[in-house]
Amino acid sequence: MKKLVLLLSFFYSIIINAQNFKVDFDYARFFYNDSSDIVEIYYSFYQPHLTQVHTNNQVTVTGILNVKISDKKNSTILVNKSYQFNDTIDDSLVGKRQKSFTGNLGFIIPFGEYNCILAGVDGNDATKKDSMEFPLTLTKLPSDRLYISDLEIASTIKKSEQTNSMFYKNTYEVVPNPSGIFGQEVPVLYFYSEVYNLDKDINSQYLKMDHLLLNTENKTVYKKTKLFPRTTNSAVDVEALNISKLPSGTYTLVDAATDSAKNLTVYSSKKVFIYNPSVADTTPMVSTDNSVLTSEFASMSDDELNEVNNESKYLATSQEKEQWKTLTTEQAKQNFLFKFWKARDLTPETPPNEFKRDYFEKVKKANQLYTNIQKKGWQTDRGRVLLLYGDPSEVERFPNEISTKPYEIWHYNDLEGGVIFVFADLTGFSDYTLIHSTKRGEISDPDWDRKIYGAQ
Repeated sequence: MKKLVLLLSFFYSIIINAQNFKVDFDYARFFYNDSSDIVEIYYSFYQPHLTQVHTNNQVTVTGILNVKISDKKNSTILVNKSYQFNDTIDDSLVGKRQKSFTGNLGFIIPFGEYNCILAGVDGNDATKKDSMEFPLTLTKLPSDRLYISDLEIASTIKKSEQTNSMFYKNTYEVVPNPSGIFGQEVPVLYFYSEVYNLDKDINSQYLKMDHLLLNTENKTVYKKTKLFPRTTNSAVDVEALNISKLPSGTYTLVDAATDSAKNLTVYSSKKVFIYNPSVADTTPMVSTDNSVLTSEFASMSDDELNEVNNESKYLATSQEKEQWKTLTTEQAKQNFLFKFWKARDLTPETPPNEFKRDYFEKVKKANQLYTNIQKKGWQTDRGRVLLLYGDPSEVERFPNEISTKPYEIWHYNDLEGGVIFVFADLTGFSDYTLIHSTKRGEISDPDWDRKIYGAQ
């Protein structure tokens, strides 16, 4: 295994204090050839959580990383490897900075549907472990339009000729930040992506790249635009953003490529976390806005407020979900829900909140169509998909097949170039559960049809 690099990184103190062992994981997919992608795995062990071993007047720590990638279709294991590193602790830094040992592994994987399991273990105490499991979908590049890779979030990016470095690619040394956390000790957010098919179907001389940073209210707090000449098939996009003056919170980083002549935009995005306790959040507090007193939330009881929040949870960020748990009064909940939906008003200059209105119309529709003896319609898988993605372009229904359990296939033709959701009534109680989807981030099972036959 190549030599690991010591990365000084800042973590939220609340995260550190809440866990006894912490390993951060991240990944990104890049084009390799017509049949495979490169999957890069990023990992970071938080040094103070590793067990210290004192020998020969030295203090050492050991970490072990296990990587397993298996094919969902036939359960074939493509990758099953363990990597170990040892390092000596620098006593001069103890108590001054919180350190992480960060690495990068690359694998060439054929196109397909996979399951990936990453596990970090303390090499001197096997009871200390942290893991991450996620579906991995690798597909061929579209042949006739632009395409952009995943974003790699980094702590540093610089020009380099060190081709033997584990972080080297395309003339840059890119040191990842798998935690996605930036702030006082890591004040610059670097990111890397690759754009493909630049020279396909050219109608404009330049390609426009927009870099955006959005806050939890989907408001743009940073934007930069640059142009790429369309003289080559692919290009590397590297950018640095100083976030030292941004208030603490969750943000969405967006890298968007636009072909204006074809009215086509493709983008890649990733969540990042900023912790700047010394920076005041100047966002107006909803509690001082008298509009909440005239909203529908002002007259709701505690039970009604809780119900509205539950129905809204599919849109909530993790930060908003945690904030709701801290609210104990009706007034606090009213203010929260008012701010929650005001932030999602697509046309704030007009009195009605069309987005909220349309969302709760879909809640009513889900309750009318999908309620069963166990759940309200919005709580079901079909209800959730309806609320998140709207009405499908087409629905194939198979309620009375002789050899299969009832199932439905929903088609969304305008979502990610075309995706499907497969729901099946596996219990016989009209609760159609999601058993497969080609939508990124949703459950994926290419062999879903096995679940609907017979007593399976």
